[in-house]
Amino acid sequence: MKKNSGHYSVGMIAAVLIGLSAVCPFASIQAAPSATQDHNVNPSPSYEATSLVSSSEPTNQNQDGNQGQIEATTVSPSPGNSSASPPAQEQGVPTDVKRVSTDTVQSLSTQPSFAQWKDAEISYHPLGPGTHSWLVQVNRAGEYIGYLIIGADHNGAYQLNEYGNGPGGPYSMNLLRQSLKSLTETKLSSIDKLQITPMYEEPLLAYWLVRSSTGSEVCIDAFTGDPLPAEVANGNWKNKLHSSTIPLPALSLKAEPQAITLSAEPFDPYDDLSWLLPKQKLFIHNVQQFTNTLSESSRIVFSATDINFAFGGPLAINGYQSWNPSHGLSHPIMYAVTCRTELSRFVPLDQLLSGGGFYRMHS
Repeated sequence: MKKNSGHYSVGMIAAVLIGLSAVCPFASIQAAPSATQDHNVNPSPSYEATSLVSSSEPTNQNQDGNQGQIEATTVSPSPGNSSASPPAQEQGVPTDVKRVSTDTVQSLSTQPSFAQWKDAEISYHPLGPGTHSWLVQVNRAGEYIGYLIIGADHNGAYQLNEYGNGPGGPYSMNLLRQSLKSLTETKLSSIDKLQITPMYEEPLLAYWLVRSSTGSEVCIDAFTGDPLPAEVANGNWKNKLHSSTIPLPALSLKAEPQAITLSAEPFDPYDDLSWLLPKQKLFIHNVQQFTNTLSESSRIVFSATDINFAFGGPLAINGYQSWNPSHGLSHPIMYAVTCRTELSRFVPLDQLLSGGGFYRMHS
């Protein structure tokens, strides 16, 4: 199967997102409501796809400042494609992805903090060529309330990479639109045609890969909308990962989440940079040291120095959630809690322990 591709001018940055996949037999085409009003849109973009699916993404605000959903564009199949109607949203999603997702959502919904997740709607979106990772959006009554990112390990088994509770999750079309608009003033030309792919790479790197028709590549952080270093596009950053980085243990389908333990209110690591002083470095190399430290120092910061972008860091850590041990594991799988505005992001502690260091921030 040929990989799907799409070509769109920067004038359509408010309009188009293409989810590329070599496995899943569809491309996700998404558009902002105002696209055709504000820009001259090429009605016949050139691309190839076996079939199309229109998917809507809950966004924080529409043009009027209210909660809303992005409407899907309508694109005609390329010549020779006999599939004129979009397939069902879940078509092409691996069975294991659905199983891990539904089990995780159901398990989390038993916790008070995730009560809204009970009987919520789930939508699936492939991340990157090959669909080794999936964004699973959790919605209720058309509103975005959380997300999961499911990824395949080296053996092809799907597992829970990370999850989040609240609005402001990754891969927001509004955020992408704003970022591309600012980049047209610096790194992109207004006449460029763009190919945009949502990507996710270990340990915790969520981003948009933007390729222009002039040959340039720009990567945009899917949480913040900030441009990422050039080494993300060429992959050189992976050489800086600690050799001790270990694969994420997979949650068994029988694993159960425990209550969230919070040590402090959400905080911003940039509010007080005293944690950068060498004396603030903490001795944390395992789960027990992590939990003990949080009970004494309620606010700690994770930093991976020159590859912080690969973890979305520096991360303000103010709690954790553990899951009952899976078969063959000697300790619970633990996810550290880091907050950004209204979003609580849960990231695997094992990735942090092997990827960087922890620092004390004054309470």
